[in-house]
Formats: sequence, structure tokens, C-alpha cells
Amino acid sequence: MLEAIGKRMGLSEETIRAYEQTFRRKPNSKSLPEGIHSFDFDLDTFQLLSVWYHFAILELIRVQGFKTDSRWIAKTLGIGVEEVNVALQRLLRLGILEMSGRHRWIDQSGDAEFTSAALTEAARNQINQELYELASAATKHIPSQHRVHRQMTVAVDSRRLSRFSKLADEFMNELRSVVSEGDSEDDVYQAEISFFPVTTLKRKRGEKNG
Repeated sequence: MLEAIGKRMGLSEETIRAYEQTFRRKPNSKSLPEGIHSFDFDLDTFQLLSVWYHFAILELIRVQGFKTDSRWIAKTLGIGVEEVNVALQRLLRLGILEMSGRHRWIDQSGDAEFTSAALTEAARNQINQELYELASAATKHIPSQHRVHRQMTVAVDSRRLSRFSKLADEFMNELRSVVSEGDSEDDVYQAEISFFPVTTLKRKRGEKNG
């Protein structure tokens, strides 16, 4: 499976062989706010965890009225029961989820950030695609009073993109802080920030994305 995924991701044969020999977590030196943990998985495990409903299941545990039942979770998230069961097995195997009792599940990740140094741009694009589709569906099917969408089109100095990226990180950290202040969660939301060119000025003949 790793070889098949690796080829679709555009990884070299050497990289794929290296990951076949390495299936372990690695420490992440990235500076994160106090209380935020970082898990650096190999590419194969990261790809599995990058399906959006893994994180949604972990967050759903915090919601009032949560039921430790795969059918209830599947109905709540709008996915299949089999998808839920496979996701639960992955989370358990990685030690991120603990089932300490029939009706007691514990999210062991806390406020976690999941990363992988092996991700190519093509891999990141594939990971984000499902979230883009979720956001698009939300604008069509979820009433505006239950969601927040903001748009802005601006001319910028693209050399300052790293600054914009830092602002996005700062916003996400602030969002984590605000969310942590609550103690009566009743739903699970997805937050994302996109900042991309809407022109063709950056494109070069023959250049491929990823």
C-alpha cells in the first residue's frame, strides 16, 4: 500500500524503499504554543490520518450527547459505518484514541498538530481536496447562521507570502485558545485558511503543480 501511495504522490523509488524500512514516530522541532503536541508520522500513516473524519471523530468525543457507537458516529458525520470502524482501528493502533470502557473513550492527542516531513506538494494537494469539497458543500447545504465564511480579494507583494503564512498560524493558535475556553461543546466545525493567486502571473509554460 505504501508503494502504491508513494507512486501516486510522485515519490522516488529510493524514498519509498526508505519508508518501507522506517515505520516510527519522529520528534518535531517546530515551535508550538505551550500545551500543543506535535506528532511526526511516516508518510503512509500520515496519509491514513489525513482523511478528515479521523480528527472529526476525536473532536466529536468532546461533544455533549456523544455516543460510543459506530452507527451513531457514521450518521452524525455523514459517512459509512465501515469508514468509522477502520478509522477507530487506526486511532487505537497509533495510541491516539483510548477506549477505557464501553462508554468511555479518551482522546490522547490533546491539542495536536500532525505533520510529516515526507509530504510532497502533490500529497498536500490531495490531503486538502476533501476539505475544499466539505467547505463547498457547507455553503450549499448549511444555513448561514450556522457557519462563517469570509472572502477578500487584494493586490499584494507576493514576496511577503511568508508573513501571510505567519499570520495564518497566529490566527489558528488564537482559535485554539478561544475554543479551549469552552466547556459545553455541542458540535464539530472545520476551520481552514486559504490564500492563493487568482491570476496567471505566477504560472510558467510547462510548470506543473506539485
